[in-house]
Amino acid sequence: MFRINRLAKAALLGLCALASAAMAQGKELKVGLLLPSSQVFAAYGDAVREGFDFALEEAGGQAAGRKIVVLKEDNKEDPKVTLQLARRYIKDDEVDFLVGPIASHVVAAIRDEVHRAKTFLLVVNAGNNDVTGKDCSPYIVRTSFSNWQVNSALGQYAGESVGKSAMTIASNYDAGREMAAAFKDGLAKSGGKVAHEEWLAMGAADFAPTITNLRARQGEVDMTWSFIVGAGGPRFVNQVTQAGIRGPKLKLVAPIWLGDELFFGAMGDNAIGMVIGGHYMSALNTPVNNAFQARFQKRYGKVAHTMHVQGYDTAKLMIATVEAMKGDLRDKDKVRKALTSLKIDSPRGNFAIDPRTGNVVQNIYIGEVIKKPDGALAHKILKTYENVRDPGTGCTL
Repeated sequence: MFRINRLAKAALLGLCALASAAMAQGKELKVGLLLPSSQVFAAYGDAVREGFDFALEEAGGQAAGRKIVVLKEDNKEDPKVTLQLARRYIKDDEVDFLVGPIASHVVAAIRDEVHRAKTFLLVVNAGNNDVTGKDCSPYIVRTSFSNWQVNSALGQYAGESVGKSAMTIASNYDAGREMAAAFKDGLAKSGGKVAHEEWLAMGAADFAPTITNLRARQGEVDMTWSFIVGAGGPRFVNQVTQAGIRGPKLKLVAPIWLGDELFFGAMGDNAIGMVIGGHYMSALNTPVNNAFQARFQKRYGKVAHTMHVQGYDTAKLMIATVEAMKGDLRDKDKVRKALTSLKIDSPRGNFAIDPRTGNVVQNIYIGEVIKKPDGALAHKILKTYENVRDPGTGCTL
């Protein structure tokens, strides 16, 4: 009798588990976006959303039989607004994933809330080094880049192939400071140095004082490296070009967000000759990227750029994880393992998540902005640093 009861109990538990899994599979998959649609970071948020939505559309709006419901509200890329929004998504809407934000100081503001709530945050852009370093969490996975990752490689290339002395010009906030430091470190590794630093207020639009300083340092510096958020970036390129101080002895160097299709229209031919470093360029001639670009351009009538790909890859990894879990996301350890072990065919090329830190491992491409015969701006890829892995200093998961 004991044996029968035990077997019956086991069978009942098995049926309950199957029923629970079936309920989880049929339940809506809720995703809370923490992205801006206004203020200085709006262009980035809009592009990420477009890429994210495109991947959902290709998946038929579902994963493992669960309809994907996306909650969208302007976070204004403000730390307080984003924290309030994250709390509401987590507590009231019971989202399965949070996706965002754009800015480094904003992801830092929500890190503790995400960690306490044990809700997975897929960092779709913010490069804050610490969230996959000393402040890493099992519930944070970054699908974009770290501020160190892109700019250290770019600095190394610049010191080898552009010149030995640079002036760095950056927006004075977390990402600007971290990126400038990484470029400086990479430049030093290849025998170069940063001779002068300029720190700009967020939203800066008039760069006359910076250009005056740069003009005074002609002959002292071989290049500028700049990271200026929003519309200020292309304004700087236009103003420094119009000032007539660019040329063979002064090159413009920048991370990808200043020198791709996001701002090509705002710069026009002024962008030609810029040296750019990043984890994606539309010129990548691979079967996966060519097919992606064809689909994206057919759907939207424009070339996909880096921010589109970040949104697209984030959604692809999320969907692949839900599929691998058969829709049942209750076991957080298994979800983390899936997020950090699954492979997706990314347009950017090599793409993996480091299980030690949660940061993406990927190629960093160095390119030059050129003008194609048809008049369109594009990149000529000069060098590839393969499978660049952020050191994740201080991460102890």
